[in-house]
Amino acid sequence: MDFTWSVFRQKVQGMHRLLVLAGLLLVACGAPTSGLRTGTYVFGALRGREAAPSATVSGSTLELDVLTREVKLTLGGATRRFTMAQDATTTTGCPGNFGGTAQETRTLDAPNIQLGELLIDAPVLRTDCPAGSPNLVLQSGPVSAAGAAPDCSAEVICVVYSRR
Repeated sequence: MDFTWSVFRQKVQGMHRLLVLAGLLLVACGAPTSGLRTGTYVFGALRGREAAPSATVSGSTLELDVLTREVKLTLGGATRRFTMAQDATTTTGCPGNFGGTAQETRTLDAPNIQLGELLIDAPVLRTDCPAGSPNLVLQSGPVSAAGAAPDCSAEVICVVYSRR
């Protein structure tokens, strides 16, 4: 076989094209980010606890303004205002074939929130699963060193709000 520089260059160019295509496919299959959206949300569900929420909790609403970072939580006719952190972190959730969806996660400027009979320590607001869901999750924190919210459990209260 006659191996010349032109044959070698053709082989290298072919390998280069293959590597570029493989890289583009990997980027396209990366985890999409599910972001918080401005709107009014109504109580949807309680996760991490077996007990049914009180009428006060199930009647609560949450208003979110992403641009001003303002959160208004209305419970039993009283409204409390909070501010989300300037910088968002991500929580990887919503498992898929090649990973999960990066859920926008922001801490609130309160040490805790008394939501009826529920005490939410180090409150965190994040998007919900599946990716693109119209729901938000108000939950206990704190976020991890990487910025991820903890999983809902008996110790970690998660209140789901659905977009109105």
